[in-house]
Amino acid sequence: MDQLDQEKIDWLLIVVIVFLGWLGIDKFYFGKKDGWKTFLVKLLATCAFVGVIWNIVDLVMALFKKYRLNPLYYIDMLEKNK
Repeated sequence: MDQLDQEKIDWLLIVVIVFLGWLGIDKFYFGKKDGWKTFLVKLLATCAFVGVIWNIVDLVMALFKKYRLNPLYYIDMLEKNK
């Protein structure tokens, strides 16, 4: 499960992103067992203040039902729109 394919917004995911996403816990919630690597990367990115931007992007993508476990898919979505 690498992407959010639902008709409704996952409000629990939104709450996790807002309150615990800064620590990368949203990756554990969404990715289950596969989310630990992305969790570590997001935690380290937050220590370098890049994770703040990443968390805001995750929040916006979750609201638009385009949330992905791997952030590289966000770049792919941008390139496909060009």
